Amino acid sequence: MLSLHVHDLLKHAAQVHAAATVTSVSLEGAVETQTYAQLAKAANNCAIELHAMGLRSRDAVVSFGFSSLNQMAWLYAALSQGVVTHFLNPQHRAEDLGHFLQQVRPGMLLHDAATASAAQAFAALVPGTPLRAMTQLGTGSGREYTTTEFAEDTLSHVCYSSGTTGVPKIVEYTHRSTVLHAWACALPDAMGLNSADRVMPLMQNFHASAWGAPFVCPLVGASLVLVPPHRDPAQWFQWIEEHRITVLGAVSAHWLALVRYMRTSGLSFSTLRRTVVGGTRLPFDVAQFIQEKLGVEVCHAWGMTETSPLATIERFDSSKVSLRHGKPVFGIELAVQCNGGVCSAEGTGELMARGHWVAHSTANSSSWLATGDFATLHENSELEVIDRMEDSLIADGIPLSSALVEHQARLVPGVADAALLVTDVASGRSVLAWVAMPEVDTASVTVELEQILSKTFNGWRPTQYIVVDAFPYTASAKVQKHLLKDHIARLHDDDVALTPNSSC
Repeated sequence: MLSLHVHDLLKHAAQVHAAATVTSVSLEGAVETQTYAQLAKAANNCAIELHAMGLRSRDAVVSFGFSSLNQMAWLYAALSQGVVTHFLNPQHRAEDLGHFLQQVRPGMLLHDAATASAAQAFAALVPGTPLRAMTQLGTGSGREYTTTEFAEDTLSHVCYSSGTTGVPKIVEYTHRSTVLHAWACALPDAMGLNSADRVMPLMQNFHASAWGAPFVCPLVGASLVLVPPHRDPAQWFQWIEEHRITVLGAVSAHWLALVRYMRTSGLSFSTLRRTVVGGTRLPFDVAQFIQEKLGVEVCHAWGMTETSPLATIERFDSSKVSLRHGKPVFGIELAVQCNGGVCSAEGTGELMARGHWVAHSTANSSSWLATGDFATLHENSELEVIDRMEDSLIADGIPLSSALVEHQARLVPGVADAALLVTDVASGRSVLAWVAMPEVDTASVTVELEQILSKTFNGWRPTQYIVVDAFPYTASAKVQKHLLKDHIARLHDDDVALTPNSSC
């Protein structure tokens, strides 16, 4: 019986779906396209280069840059010989990146044009580690690289969490877990991908492996389009149309901005037929607009870096009263940890997860991953994630979602963005931080915010309202609430406790 190895995905695509393509768009807008057959040849040449440099199974290379064809070539080269690729996020803090590099001690530090100067600066922390531009692919000298034999439980790659709640967590994946996750993503009731699809994740490879897109696309023969991080919804729309995208991977923040842009501009899609949405829960009315007005099927997923990331998924149904996070795909088991630390298949508490592609802490022997999410598991394992544990609120005995509060706040004229910060879970004290649009009367907007939120949430409203210039975001468009709390604490000296409660 054959073992499961990630590099066999590209080998399969090169043989069976040779004409399907991978396209990458650079930060400067340059577009490059290769077939899977061409990418496999480039990966072969890079593998010969890695071997010549003395890198062997279980050695490490660091890939420090944005998603691209060149990054894919080096990734699959490393995979073919058991070398572990560490995806470093250029948007993480410099001190975190330096610490990770010193821990990894890589055999090579790969960088792109955007990270070249930073890589030079970090090189002093790892003396002797060769630097190499990802564009410098191996020539191969016409030789075919013979894949190294190694066990399927060998590490394939490493990602670092987004750092939304503090210091990014280090998450390791194996060849076996990555292939099984790719298979699960491709299932009809999951992402439902096939060889006719053109897939564009708005997440980078360093963000939970771009939700598995570099692996599931070659598995089914779907074409893959890799784009740089960009915060302009007009640019996202342009890419979708230019590259004839059929499936879009995006977080809720992406879609909130894209819907606002398309409504204002009166635009529609010509090819997009499905979106897989992660992150905080999409407001029901926004999901309904995407599906019924834009003609795009909404598949709302839940997961995290530690779950590879797909764990549950739900297709939007307007006949239901609310949009939840769906049911676990095969290979994932969920529970909630209620009072007393007992895990239950139904109820409300901290969400626990385990499965074939779920990483769990090396500090304890439990197979369960404590996710840090406050959630309800309904009948038939249907998941409803309410909030992060440190951001959870109970109003009149009912769990209150900060995402829904923030959505209602953004609907108030004059509010560009909003974030609810829970400053003390026990007392329920909270701060609504919001960004004002240009030339608005912040005092009158604050009054309207208080009235609308009180009406919408049965008398509940935040303890305090604070206007800030901008929010700190992660590369995956999440507000870094721990940094926002720190920022507000420095600006305002009052009786509201603003000390961040990090889960890391």
